[in-house]
Amino acid sequence: MKRFTLIFAAVALAAFATFGADTNADGVWKWSLAGQNGETILKIKHEGEKLTGTYTNQFGKAEISDPSLKDGNIAFKVKREFNGQPFIVKYSGKLSGDKITGKCEFEINGETRSLDWDAKRDTAQCAASGTWNTALILSDGNRIEGMLKLKQDGDKLTGSAVRNENETPIQDGKIAGDEITFKVTRDRDGRKVTAKYKGKITGETLKGKVESDWSGDWQTLEWEGTRGK
Repeated sequence: MKRFTLIFAAVALAAFATFGADTNADGVWKWSLAGQNGETILKIKHEGEKLTGTYTNQFGKAEISDPSLKDGNIAFKVKREFNGQPFIVKYSGKLSGDKITGKCEFEINGETRSLDWDAKRDTAQCAASGTWNTALILSDGNRIEGMLKLKQDGDKLTGSAVRNENETPIQDGKIAGDEITFKVTRDRDGRKVTAKYKGKITGETLKGKVESDWSGDWQTLEWEGTRGK
């Protein structure tokens, strides 16, 4: 029975691998600065080592430039205009989970100004995006660790699960409120084997169940995850 459970767990985790959890800035970020009317909205797309994004506030919308993210340190620039005078706003901060803390600097009329920058990720709009450290919980209490990388676009989820350097894209990924569903399909002994995942996100954690037909009959295990930092 234990061998049966272990084999099932290995199949269900076909996509989960042991690679490092890179900091992920993907999503919608919001903040207000001293003296600013309304809030600023930053939309970032984080793909591999590449960052792109748009920045919107009382002065309109603009593309960010020179973005970088290394070891949790994020930086970018935005070109703005005030009373017909162009100026550059430089942002730099430390990314930690769904928060960024740092500074923004800009020069107007020959004077350099610096303001505190505290941004929060809008988790309602990007609840699932990022790298998740996951585990299947076996009937004997043992855990099989893995990872899952997800990207959210509206109510759709894409991404992949990796195990032993074998990457498998997820299929039919969806998010409704705080609940996610997706499936992973792979070949086993000449036939397709499917693992169906359901989970509920609560802040930085998720919990749910996975069902797999690896033996021809559906079997169910608990699974859980925490967002990678």
